[in-house]
Amino acid sequence: MERKRVPFSVNPNDARTLVDQVADGLRSAIADGWYRPGEAVPPSRDLAPLLGVSRRVTKTALERLAREGFIISRPRIGSVVRDRAAKQWLGNVLFVQRSSGRTYYVNVFTAALRARLVKAGWLFTQVTVTPNPDGKTDMSELGLHLTHPVSLAVVMFNNPPVESALSRAGVPFVALGNGGSVRCKGCRGRVRYDRATAAAELATAAAAAGVKTALQVGWENFDDVGAAFLKAGICSSKWNIAVPPGGKSPEAVSFAVRDAFAEWLERNVDDLPDLIYFSDDHACTGALAALSAAGVRVPEDVRIATWSNLGNGPVFSKPLARLEIDPEGDAEKFADALLAHLEGRSGSFPLTIVPAFRNGATL
Repeated sequence: MERKRVPFSVNPNDARTLVDQVADGLRSAIADGWYRPGEAVPPSRDLAPLLGVSRRVTKTALERLAREGFIISRPRIGSVVRDRAAKQWLGNVLFVQRSSGRTYYVNVFTAALRARLVKAGWLFTQVTVTPNPDGKTDMSELGLHLTHPVSLAVVMFNNPPVESALSRAGVPFVALGNGGSVRCKGCRGRVRYDRATAAAELATAAAAAGVKTALQVGWENFDDVGAAFLKAGICSSKWNIAVPPGGKSPEAVSFAVRDAFAEWLERNVDDLPDLIYFSDDHACTGALAALSAAGVRVPEDVRIATWSNLGNGPVFSKPLARLEIDPEGDAEKFADALLAHLEGRSGSFPLTIVPAFRNGATL
């Protein structure tokens, strides 16, 4: 028998339906090694005349074998025989992040999310795309990933160039951390980080502790909790500390804030606010070093509160009052919603992730 022909035939007098006969024949041909793993089986348009049946019959039979896991569709190749001994993926989730991977939250969140999705049978690939202020964002690596099948993309933090590119490519995506609604076609859901709730709890606790004045400290357009302080009757100001160009690593942030605080304390050590709130945990680390070196006592001379990552918060002699975000817990919550969406269950999005306020001895 020639290789281009099929190793079975269809019998109109057989008690089985035509679809059953074609599906059984293909299944046996795969089991006998006629079609080996990685090889393409004839498409429905070729099978139909070879077997003397309609194309609808062969198409239905191929769809049945795909559902059973014997074959899988490959772009520009057709239906190929699956290696049933190898790991079989339900699909590919593309994770697009903004940072270069030096952010604790992103690293822990991504690792936990990857573990959940891979365990559930979904391939997890990731790419970094950092938007440029001039609008000339390098999208070449993302474009390469989009040449492969993508079931769903996740865009971490506001990244309009990526959202537009996915929309043009017809790839559905979930926007994680966007402040407002995403208007791009193809957005399947949105996840929002809500710092306002925890900020209000911090302000209430600070007011109850007798705080009247507060200084917010951070770098690079940090989140402002001044509205929560104002509502609680606390007068607050902001100090945006400049980090040296190219020095955005945790160490660079800590050292820059330490040095800025050491200089600031020389002029203000006798006129400190009631509370200093740090929007970045590494900034808090640097400032605590400067405060300790200057002999400033916490909380006797000044109260301290900080933004913090669970498992990576600043180390101090007393438990710090903090707004705490949990990267592993957030990833688990997001994975539940993402898997529900991938499995066709509704009601997963929009999703809100809320940091927790943890009172401590420094407030």
